Amino acid sequence: MELLFAMFNSYKILLLTLFAIATSAIAQPSFRITSFISHRDITDSQKGDIKQYAGGWAEAMLTDDAAELSEARRALAEPLDKRWSMSNTARMHYGEALLDAFEPFLSKENKNQMAAVNALQVLSLLGTERSVTTIMRHASSDFEGRVAVRQWAAASLEDSFQTGRLPLSRLTTVATLLTDAASREPVWHVASRQLQALSSLANTPGLRRSELLELQKLSFQLQVQAISNVLEDIATQDDATLRMRSVRSGLASLRLQLIEPNVLAEIKSNTINDIKPVLLRVLQVVSDQAQSARKNEDLAIVYAGTIETADAMLRRHAGGRDKGDVSVRDTWIGGNDLALGDVIKHWQKQLSSE
Repeated sequence: MELLFAMFNSYKILLLTLFAIATSAIAQPSFRITSFISHRDITDSQKGDIKQYAGGWAEAMLTDDAAELSEARRALAEPLDKRWSMSNTARMHYGEALLDAFEPFLSKENKNQMAAVNALQVLSLLGTERSVTTIMRHASSDFEGRVAVRQWAAASLEDSFQTGRLPLSRLTTVATLLTDAASREPVWHVASRQLQALSSLANTPGLRRSELLELQKLSFQLQVQAISNVLEDIATQDDATLRMRSVRSGLASLRLQLIEPNVLAEIKSNTINDIKPVLLRVLQVVSDQAQSARKNEDLAIVYAGTIETADAMLRRHAGGRDKGDVSVRDTWIGGNDLALGDVIKHWQKQLSSE
């Protein structure tokens, strides 16, 4: 009997030990690191606290509970708040800890896409070269197959740009990669978000005026390039596609950017010269895919709206054609291709004479 009692006690102790180990493995950190992250010199003990804090709260994000997920994301974002004045040394160690902790979240094998999205949102606040490289990788369909993750990666890139911490060289490299990703993106709303991130470069904080002007120029150039690339890819297809939505949204965004007072006149002029042949090409591609587009109501609306945007931009920036009493958009969506054909001929003649 005594032997059985001893065995029971040993078994109970073992269970309690295993439970304690399991509990400590998933326990949320009960301490904060904000008291020392402003220091330039970080001790080994503090480095350990940073790693434990990042790992513990990162693990807490692996949940389906929205409130718990929100709390974990808030805790991970808190040290990056400007009021704590995180030093570059602390940022480096915290960034490394976050990237290590988030590696399984961002893995293709991870089925919890919400956790992956939240990981990207936290990484976007870092504004380090390694973090933005990681985010860029997940914004490209060449690497990332999950649509929601790609879309949020594009949004996170914009947030990374706006931290004002990235050097011009890194911003230029990421912008070029993002243009390539947007050009090949198969899902229209992801491509639209990528184009929006490109447009945000023109308002990047933390740069010298000369650097900002260089980045503004690049932003406009890459937006035009990406829109043109998407359009030419659409043109290779026999049937109309919803990818035309990203072309329309990209043009609509450029249309607004070109009237912003803080954009240099020279940059506006160069962008207008670059976009005019693309606008004409838009009308030509719509004309070529007209029958296919009008077979589907959603496609017809998208293609008609693209006609309207492209023609309006040409009338503003190339001139020489009144809008007239009859809408080209309405006549085209009604099945009449003649009006659009006449508009295309007009702009061909107009642009060739410039």
